[in-house]
Amino acid sequence: MSTLASVIAADPFSIAKATTNIDALVVGSGTAGVTTAIELAQNGLSVVILEAGPFVLPSHVGSTPFRSRGDITPQIHNLVRYRTAWSDRERYEENVAAPLNNDAWSAVGGRTLFWGGCTPRFSRWDFADWPFSYDDFEEYYRKAERLMHVSGRSEKRPPFFRGPAQDTILERCKQAGIAAEHAYLGIDTQESRNGYVPRGFDCAIDRLLRSGLLTREVTRGRIVVVPDTVAERVNHDGSQVTGLIAKGTGDDRRFRIVARQYVFAGGAIQSTRLALESGLKDLHPHVGTHVADHLFIQGLFKLKEPLGEPIYAFIPPTETRPFHLQIQGPFNETWYSPYHATVWLDCDPDGLYLLAYCFGVGDASEHNEVRLTSGQSDGPGPLGKYVVLNDRTANDLRILDEMQAFLPDVADAIDGELVRSQVNPPGAALHEIGGLRMSEEPGTGVTDTYGRFWALPNLSVADSAVWPSQGSANSYLTITAWSLRHAEGVLARLAD
Repeated sequence: MSTLASVIAADPFSIAKATTNIDALVVGSGTAGVTTAIELAQNGLSVVILEAGPFVLPSHVGSTPFRSRGDITPQIHNLVRYRTAWSDRERYEENVAAPLNNDAWSAVGGRTLFWGGCTPRFSRWDFADWPFSYDDFEEYYRKAERLMHVSGRSEKRPPFFRGPAQDTILERCKQAGIAAEHAYLGIDTQESRNGYVPRGFDCAIDRLLRSGLLTREVTRGRIVVVPDTVAERVNHDGSQVTGLIAKGTGDDRRFRIVARQYVFAGGAIQSTRLALESGLKDLHPHVGTHVADHLFIQGLFKLKEPLGEPIYAFIPPTETRPFHLQIQGPFNETWYSPYHATVWLDCDPDGLYLLAYCFGVGDASEHNEVRLTSGQSDGPGPLGKYVVLNDRTANDLRILDEMQAFLPDVADAIDGELVRSQVNPPGAALHEIGGLRMSEEPGTGVTDTYGRFWALPNLSVADSAVWPSQGSANSYLTITAWSLRHAEGVLARLAD
């Protein structure tokens, strides 16, 4: 008996036979890969997406009946979850497997099946060391917000949480001199009418399925998804990529796919790992370097009186406070884990506890790097065979201290107390950047301002691996916006 995957997915070996017809070969099916693929296909190109993981869900878990099943949702995670290693240099030993201490996911749709929904923009000052300004990038933010049906930025899609309790929390913060606002969320709140039904959480595979572009044969203006297929490396002749070598996760046979354009879209760490596996560090010494993740502190607030209804408040960063705070709840009491991307959907109005997630800007130091290993991995193929070496700088530690000091101030402002807090290790925020940073001039960075490799113009990067730095905002919206800009660069190149 065939599964649903057989209806939407293609066989890798049949795709390999069609290599002369592939305009763009995309590695990764998260928001970076799918957003790029849709843009290219809508402009008449044939696109193939390779995904190392299986097809498990057609939409975000929070848009399915599983969202409230604390017994089942972790099991769905575990179907596609694998462990990865982050370490500092003091604890890392060459040729000794680093402890597997962080999570990653490999599935059609990638992390977009499980992400938490928060969609703030980076602030204007966050672009200070980017090769273009916030004003240059704003049009991509606006388009991404329309594509993702972001709530709170359009009259058609009001804030997800609104009511007396939300207003009370925002007003309490204001009275304490702390600016707070409705959280922008990648959840469609548009009214149901005239055949339109809100789409729930934004999710890459959901967007692709709804696009009408998915097919199982390589065709102009269409997209083919090939799951359970690991991209091992790209081959190049020093001036262009000549092919990509891949293998099925359940098959030892390898095959070569040829395309006009090759796109890395597996997330900052996986795109960087693939570049290293392909020997691209020989082309530029910064391949693999300048990696960062958000500084991440979680807290638990206890209110003096129940709010009576759910809230989701957002305290944005300022130029002098490079971190933001998300407040969700109330609950009887709980604690964040990667399985809890949708826990705030099921609040207890009579609860007294609020979750607080504080994200700060981490330094993308040149000394922070992805390094290949041959050690232990439980990821598909080579996906977990790396370690990220990340040493927190003096500036990182200063910001963490400020974040910790801010939590009790906010708790007091909303008429509560900080019950506990925890500084999480590097990698735990799952908001990684860097490894293939962009630059305005050749030689300064690995890629240009559209994510195209300076040394290999037919290879480009659709995800946050190219970012020179990050704001405190969750990465999802900016990755989607960046992939729209990246797609423009691909289209311009292929039109030449």
